[in-house]
Amino acid sequence: MVMLILNGTDGEHCVLHDFGGDGPPLLMTHGNGLNAGMWATAVPFLQSQRRCFGLDFRGHGACRVSKAPLDVDRSRLVSEVLQAVSKVSDEPIDALGHSLGGATLLRAELENANTFRKLWLFEPVMVPEGHMRPDGDHPLVLAARRRRSEFGSLEEFVDRLNSKPPYSGCEEAAVRAYAELGTQPSGTGVALSCSGETEAEIFSSGTPTDFSALITIDIPVVVARGEAVAAGNELPPAMAEPIASHLGDGQLLTMEGLTHFGPMEDGRRVAQAALRHFSD
Repeated sequence: MVMLILNGTDGEHCVLHDFGGDGPPLLMTHGNGLNAGMWATAVPFLQSQRRCFGLDFRGHGACRVSKAPLDVDRSRLVSEVLQAVSKVSDEPIDALGHSLGGATLLRAELENANTFRKLWLFEPVMVPEGHMRPDGDHPLVLAARRRRSEFGSLEEFVDRLNSKPPYSGCEEAAVRAYAELGTQPSGTGVALSCSGETEAEIFSSGTPTDFSALITIDIPVVVARGEAVAAGNELPPAMAEPIASHLGDGQLLTMEGLTHFGPMEDGRRVAQAALRHFSD
């Protein structure tokens, strides 16, 4: 796997991973707190038709933060997407996104038309104007800030992830790939590369979107959602239908048995659904 560091204008960076494969380039983006490793069980199926690239947003995966607190304004993440696209092609490309990553792909296309040829997004987290963002007392924010950041070893971290939801319902290879990319050596074992504070800041920040503007995105976009809704995480699947219906060429896809972590729960099914869309 080839890894390329892409520097931002503020001294921070993102990381682009070249996973290889045959065919036109395909960019994959991840959810908050995750990294490109989350696509590990989807990549082998995507590689038959696409050369796969995975992006780690600043503060995630293989990235190292230069200055805290990390600036996670959505414009920074959009710029990282545009940097990644420019590195792999001088023409519009296909892209696959999850949660925060899916919303960032949409925002990049909204603000920079014809960046992409087609998009396939799993529960992009994008909220309409007037919708309240999670504040400091929201369970997601509190949980992120309480999250344990150091473990005695990678194996201890993987075992902990596999022991309880949401990762206990995910494919073990996807969990391990996320863990390997999302940790770095520490004096006592390994530490998470994405801090709880960074994850909390992303949850509690972000600009609401004027959904009526999504009509200007006229490239084909599939907005997929899981049929199984996890308690406390109702927003992402609830936003899928309104996002799809406001797009110029949007299609809603409900996937039975999957939760918000669908790409890590059944990489093969997600990859095959995405390839059908890209090949149509």
